[in-house]
Formats: sequence, structure tokens, C-alpha cells
Amino acid sequence: MVKTRYPSLPIMLLQDLMRFKWVILLAIAVIGSALTVIYTAHQNRLLTSERDELLSTQDKIDREWRHLVLEQTALTEHSRVERIAQEQLGMIDVDANHEVLVPWQ
Repeated sequence: MVKTRYPSLPIMLLQDLMRFKWVILLAIAVIGSALTVIYTAHQNRLLTSERDELLSTQDKIDREWRHLVLEQTALTEHSRVERIAQEQLGMIDVDANHEVLVPWQ
């Protein structure tokens, strides 16, 4: 009986790697592409979430601004101030004969 010698396992692995190098490179490229897609999708979700929060904040600030403009308009309206002064405080318009000027000093 004659014993046949087989090459060692590390040598066989290296030979297989050299023979199928394109397959290995393509597998690495596919895995890299998949990881890139995952990372991009994650970043897209984060940005979409941040955008939604900013739009919500903008709507809230817009509502507050509209209320403040309405309040300012109501408070600065001259006829309203005059009406309140006459009804609640009993003030009247002074004619020129009854007008009194107070000296500064």
C-alpha cells in the first residue's frame, strides 16, 4: 500500500482563495453595499424624525405668533382704549377751555 500525501490544510485554503478571488471580492462588495444601504436608511429616518419635530415646533410658534398679533391688535386699538376709559373709568374728552397744563418744574 502506498500512502498518498495531501497538501496541508492552510495551503489548500490559500489555493481555494486564489482560485475564487473574484467570488470573494464580489461577496465583500455585496456586504459593503448592504451595510451602506442600512446606514443610509437609518440616517434618512433620523433626519425625517428631526424634520417632523421642527415642523411641529414651527406650527406651535406660528400659532403663538398669531395669538400675540391678535392680542396686540386688540390692546392697541384706539377706539377700544377710548371706550374702556369712558365706560369703566368715567373719563370724558376735555375741551380747550377746561384744559390745564402742569408746569414741568
